[in-house]
Amino acid sequence: MADGAVETDKSYQESIDKGLNDTYESIKDNRESFDFAKDNIIIFSDQHRGARDGADDFLGCEKAYNASLGYYLETGYTLIILGDAEDLWECRPGPVVKAYKDTLSLEAEFLKQNRYYRIYGNHDDYWEKKGAIDKYLMPEITTQSTPIYRGMIIFHNGNPLGVKILLVHGHQGTFDSDQLGPISKVLVRYGWRNIQRLLKIRSTTPAKDASLKSMHDMAMYSWALDRCKNGDKLILIAGHTHLPVFASRNYVGKIESELKTLQDDLLKLRTKGGADVDDLVRKVAEKRAELEFIKAKGESSGISMEKPCYFNTGCCSYSDAI
Repeated sequence: MADGAVETDKSYQESIDKGLNDTYESIKDNRESFDFAKDNIIIFSDQHRGARDGADDFLGCEKAYNASLGYYLETGYTLIILGDAEDLWECRPGPVVKAYKDTLSLEAEFLKQNRYYRIYGNHDDYWEKKGAIDKYLMPEITTQSTPIYRGMIIFHNGNPLGVKILLVHGHQGTFDSDQLGPISKVLVRYGWRNIQRLLKIRSTTPAKDASLKSMHDMAMYSWALDRCKNGDKLILIAGHTHLPVFASRNYVGKIESELKTLQDDLLKLRTKGGADVDDLVRKVAEKRAELEFIKAKGESSGISMEKPCYFNTGCCSYSDAI
């Protein structure tokens, strides 16, 4: 494990390893081929669409999300939804689908052009049943049936011996979300949801239990790293934690690294007496502002990883709609 990494409990790591191994083995035949150099893919997760009430974490993000769908639709991207799109722990499927018919219809436009894949998470695992999809999604959104997967594997140009990307929601192996999923669902629907509705509490705050999220990120990263060390050219992309991870670093670590590079460049330029100092000063200032903004949002929990083999999509339902 790299210096500064968040350590994981051995039993917790073993549980995550088992959950990811079981999923990986079960979906090996669910493979899609893309040209990584040419094909554009956008991955969204953890929308947590609700029933447009006080417990609905997605409501404030709807406009930004729909705008992004419109952009990626018209620019030829393939859309992958990585789980927890609907919060079916808090709500029943019918009201959620009706509440966000416009958003789901936008997603269906990708499906009509064969540019749509969907994976279920712990909060929307109801969609693993084809009957549920046919009953609730198809009548309201589209007549074109589509499976919703446990996970999927993407190959570069169909080469199974090359680099492959494993896409899962990321709850696999966790005690509350995977092993105790049915019990947790009841507690959320009949307990926490009612509190949210009364007090209008938003639940998807990236700072919420950040240390636990970092531990889970580290566990997923450790699993992916072990696969790589054993000759499996694997990249793992997940959601679930609501904490974005890029280049196997959390977002704060990424911005800090970019800021340090800019600061070093500025120091060199000032030493040489270059003419572009003012422009670089502005870039340093903007990057520092971005860093402090993110820290103030509470996304400063740090994880340190040696190899870029794990990424996390964050979520689409932050309380500030960003």
